[in-house]
Amino acid sequence: MLKIINISVLILSVLALNACSENNTTTIVQFDEREEGIDPYQVRYIFSNDAIRIDDNNDAGDYVIYDDKKRIIYSVNHGDSTILTIENKKWEIPVFKFQRNVTWKVTEDAPKFASKTVYSYWLSADETVCSEAQVAEGLLLKESKMLKRYRETLSAAQVDSIVATPEDMRTPCLLIDKVYNDGSVYEKGFPLQQWHKNGLQRIMSSYKTGEKYNAELFELPKEYNTYSMGDNLSFGEK
Repeated sequence: MLKIINISVLILSVLALNACSENNTTTIVQFDEREEGIDPYQVRYIFSNDAIRIDDNNDAGDYVIYDDKKRIIYSVNHGDSTILTIENKKWEIPVFKFQRNVTWKVTEDAPKFASKTVYSYWLSADETVCSEAQVAEGLLLKESKMLKRYRETLSAAQVDSIVATPEDMRTPCLLIDKVYNDGSVYEKGFPLQQWHKNGLQRIMSSYKTGEKYNAELFELPKEYNTYSMGDNLSFGEK
């Protein structure tokens, strides 16, 4: 479960890194992530006006591009020279045999983050908490809304792919936190840290606004083979 992070230390990091510019709206957010059985690693989100690049903080490594205008996700793999594409499709959260609950509450004892109130968020199936987060209300709202649309697009592919998953593996948390996930965690602002029942933990380590960036980071390799996700349920949010 989540522990309240030392938000005051993170605020100092943010203030030191911010380099605001009236002519540049680029935002870079970095996370420290942990998964069971895997060494901790970093994930970087670069937000342009209409796209997101997600990578492991390496310009030359594999990466994901989300085109917010076209509502398409591109996953670039240099090892096999391929680009996996995921297009947005309309979907609805079905009526489950269990209760899907989204709960928000002001986080007690947590200091404000960048003058923003910190909320705790829970997504649960009946009494089982599938994911939880601490969210700074009103922080990086444009980026949060873009991430919500990214999450919805990613879930559209998962909804199509769920037919390939055996019934006994379709746990309530899999269904609401991975497959039918409408990005509700992004509704109030930007998550400072997140925890998922499958063991994934994510903590924001820094963010920078008004940053200049290399436009080539948002380009796709022209010579790579492109294919659609199909029935592959393994692709998930980085």
